[in-house]
Parts: sequence; C-alpha cells; structure tokens
Amino acid sequence: MSNQNAPSLGELTQYLRTMSRKPLPAPTETGVLVQSRRRCCICFGLNRDTQLKAGQIAHLDQKSSNNAETNLAFLCFEHHDEYDSVSSQRKNLTIGEVKQFRTELYESINKAFTQQVHFGEITTPASDPFAGSWIRVGSGEDGAELNFTPLPDSFEGNVQYYVSGLALYGTSRPYGPNLGILEFTGELIEGCEIVYARPLREDEVTTTWLRFIDGMLEVTEENWLGAYGMNASFRGKYIKAV
Repeated sequence: MSNQNAPSLGELTQYLRTMSRKPLPAPTETGVLVQSRRRCCICFGLNRDTQLKAGQIAHLDQKSSNNAETNLAFLCFEHHDEYDSVSSQRKNLTIGEVKQFRTELYESINKAFTQQVHFGEITTPASDPFAGSWIRVGSGEDGAELNFTPLPDSFEGNVQYYVSGLALYGTSRPYGPNLGILEFTGELIEGCEIVYARPLREDEVTTTWLRFIDGMLEVTEENWLGAYGMNASFRGKYIKAV
C-alpha cells in the first residue's frame, strides 16, 4: 500500500539542496545587494528594465556551496525560477549571458548612482571659480554677458555647466540692436576650457571656445558670422560680476 503523504522526488531534492546550502556571508550578501540595488540583471539585460524587484540572490553555477561574489546575482523570483529550471522546448538562459547582463547592470548603476544630487534649486557654490555671471569688457556699446550654472558631473566624471548668454550689436541703431543668444551644456576640459560647436548652414559649423585664464574669461569664435544674429558676437574678454 502506497503512502500518499510521502514527499515527491522533487520535494526531496529541494529539501536536500536546502540542507546542504552554506549560509551566505553577510558581507557578500550586502555586496551583491548594493551593487545591484535590488535590480534583476536578467530583467535589465533582456528588457532594460530598471525597476526595483522582489527577488533572491542566485548561485549562477547552481552550486549552493559556491558563495564567491562572482558566482552570485540578484534575480527577480520569475527569472530565478526560469534560470534554475531545465526546458527541452527552448534554449535556457546561460551562465555566460547572465554574467554579461550583470556586468552591464553594475556599470549602469555605478554611473547613475555616482551622479551628484541637487536638492531644491541649484545655487552657485562659493568655491566654484567659474559659476556665475561674466560681463564683456572693452566692447563699447555692443555688450555681452555669459552665465555659467553648475550641473551634476557627466557620466565620465567631468565638470559640467549650463552656459547661457546674450550679445548685442548696434545698440545705437535707429531700429534697435541685433540680438544674439547662446545656450548649451558643456564640459570643462583640462580644468579651464569649454568648447561648443553647432551647425550653421548646410555643412558649416560655428565653433566657440571659452577659456578661463588668470581670473578672466576669453571667448573666441570661428565661422561665427550670423550664428547668433547678424554681427552679434560673443568674442572678447570678460570679467566676473561681483
């Protein structure tokens, strides 16, 4: 007479796996959770899904005794079950592709979570020598002003500014001056220079160099005519407004 309450072979196998599993060291567990930020690497690798997931830390070689961090990945419940299962109908997820997904996820998280965070309005830091307003000097009636607003660093870790400006040409003209407007986001190169290039017409490009030299700002332009309004230019030297 058979015992209908006896565990199945699958249940016995799962029980034995659980009993033989080595506890995951707390520092290792923390490392995986922090690096993944509880994002499933398979969700990210297949669908670029970056949502928080309820899940588990999986052993990629399916050996519960191997607690090396390189063998671990945070997976959502659905993908953990799928990864551990064996299907004869379709190609299973391989350890190689899951490790690649994990690498891509960690790289993306590292870039996103190392960005500076601004709470409330962005204000000019007192220690930033470039942020703020700069006024062109020695240009007679044709004035110009440039403003540098600090932004979070780029993914590559470079300092960034939102640059905006206004230039006037012919302020004494009877019909009013020509007005030039400059707006772009630029990265500081070698700690002293920002370069901005924009299409002008057909294959032409106008390029503006903004260089901080000895406490002043020097602006030079190439192929600038008409780029910001006829004869309106940002060329010249600027001093920082107090």
